[in-house]
Amino acid sequence: MPTKIVPDPITSVPITSAPIISPPTIFTPITSVFSRPLGRDMLFVFPAIIICTLIICTLFFANPGAWARGLEDIRKSGELRACIVPVTPAYVTFDDPACREECLVSGPVPRVVEAVAAALGPGLRPVFHRVEWDEQFHNKEGVTILEAEYTPHHLETGSCDVYATHLTKNEWRLKKLDFAILFLNRIMVIVHKDRLPGFKSIDHLAGKTAGVALNTSHHTWVLKQNQGPFLDNPIKVLLIDSGLELDSVQSGSADFTLLDAEVSLWESVNRFQDLKVAFPVGPMDEIGWAFSREDQDLREAVQAFFTEQVRTETSVLNTIWKEEYGLTLSQFRVLIQATR
Repeated sequence: MPTKIVPDPITSVPITSAPIISPPTIFTPITSVFSRPLGRDMLFVFPAIIICTLIICTLFFANPGAWARGLEDIRKSGELRACIVPVTPAYVTFDDPACREECLVSGPVPRVVEAVAAALGPGLRPVFHRVEWDEQFHNKEGVTILEAEYTPHHLETGSCDVYATHLTKNEWRLKKLDFAILFLNRIMVIVHKDRLPGFKSIDHLAGKTAGVALNTSHHTWVLKQNQGPFLDNPIKVLLIDSGLELDSVQSGSADFTLLDAEVSLWESVNRFQDLKVAFPVGPMDEIGWAFSREDQDLREAVQAFFTEQVRTETSVLNTIWKEEYGLTLSQFRVLIQATR
């Protein structure tokens, strides 16, 4: 019996389907049921067919949100599902730290999500779910495979419409996600103020211990340095839970950590006055929200909103940034450009 090769709809990798069965093999027994008188054995066939049909329909219709959603699906549902990582209060604070679904939240990122939802359509409300950092990139088996190309499980199933925590666009993430860019950024080296004189340039990071979270852009940057300029005296990597990077420096467990510039602004004012920015490292990074690569209509609508908002100093987005970070998004963009 011939075997048919078909492409997997997500990975585009050819997979082998079940053997092809010719139509007569499938339909002849069913048609024969109606061409002869019903016997006692038929009393068991019809209930079995009905039960199987009900099971299939239940699986398909029981959870209409369990599929990836485009912009029109989101508008019809009346909710935008934003998944956020509690990395730092500079992004978000969850009223209940244990909450996973439909959480009460506050902070800069939720405020921007609310503004985006209002712009996407009347009556569209944001719904906030909590995810852990690496969870954003998990496949359906719950594993992140950096070199593999796939749609992350939460986006594929429609549990999340967008990852709204500020994500850095990089090569391995582009195999899984598409981005609406909010701003350019630089990575900042953060140290305790008492040790600031010992951190003058990137060369002073060699052999030091960095406190970073798994599979963040900061972790990726450290690994690249260890494969290149620091090959003979690599940076020691202390993997810690996302959100505790600054605590590792404050306690002395790590010599330094890495933060995006907007986070360092917020943290140095609101929580960690003893920690200071030593210097920026790395190239200009593009930072934004992440989407399924299939949801181009949603991504394009959000990108258009971001682009339009920075053109007016008194826009909703600029106002949120001024209140949360001390300067507008437009001013922040100018500041980062000056670090080139």
